[in-house]
Amino acid sequence: SDLNVILYYSVLPNVVFTNPQSFLNIVTEIIERIVYNKDIKDPLFSRARNEGMISIKLIELLKLDFPQAYKPSMFEAKELITLLLHLGVVSKCNSEYFMPSLLKGLDTQGIEASLSLHPNTVAPCAVYYEKRWLECGAFGFLITSLLSSDRWTLVLDGVRPECAYSNCIKMYFESMLVTLVDYASHIEIHVHGDIDDCQELCHDIKLSVFDAFKVKPQFGLVCPCGRSERHVAKCTQAALKRKQAFCSKNPLKKFPWNRFGASPEVWMKHICDYTPKLGDLMNEVAAVIPAKWRLVGVQLK
Repeated sequence: SDLNVILYYSVLPNVVFTNPQSFLNIVTEIIERIVYNKDIKDPLFSRARNEGMISIKLIELLKLDFPQAYKPSMFEAKELITLLLHLGVVSKCNSEYFMPSLLKGLDTQGIEASLSLHPNTVAPCAVYYEKRWLECGAFGFLITSLLSSDRWTLVLDGVRPECAYSNCIKMYFESMLVTLVDYASHIEIHVHGDIDDCQELCHDIKLSVFDAFKVKPQFGLVCPCGRSERHVAKCTQAALKRKQAFCSKNPLKKFPWNRFGASPEVWMKHICDYTPKLGDLMNEVAAVIPAKWRLVGVQLK
């Protein structure tokens, strides 16, 4: 029998998946038809391709190749969207749905230009894992997870996201403007706003991001001093009162991410100092590609 895995989701009480791969194929087909069919000039396709916004009408226009085993009355465009919402692939945005995986990436110069429009009020916070890079798709899942909260919204210019790329997105946390940037090795949280508001909201932003990850990450500062190794920033008691940390002779911007206690030291971490071995990368690839690649990974080690 080909029946190895059965999936059931409470959001679709009348549907059971006996072949999960068929559902994954549908999601892949959505991305391929929207991103790579650039000859289609329909405004709905353009909006999905450039802004990541999809709708039930667009899903119906795609004429997806649902497997014959799927009952038309039980699993159609509406049910597909319901499941994508449940799995964190999309998030609700007014009458549409935001799907980060459809977005194109922004190069380094573009990211720097976007950040320069709204200078940082405080030193950026970095989200990372020890000695490994972020999982593929973690950034998109983070965005949809945050948007499921009432405290987070996309920055919109009318109905169009002001800055939405697969690796750089501007959002509001309540009234605070926040830019999230995915650098593969880590995610940076840049906060732009009044310093008094930052004192109140930065800690809540950090906790909100922490709660969005199932495998809990670590946090550090993106230190502007330029040192490539991890190091400690010294804080005098006077500096603590000003919520300011000093690294060597280079003062950092105000640091309200953590509640300062009595300790005069704050750990500062410079991310990007870990590059996984090629053998380790090949072993990760082996998880989704035939086993012969695992042998390659072992030999590379």
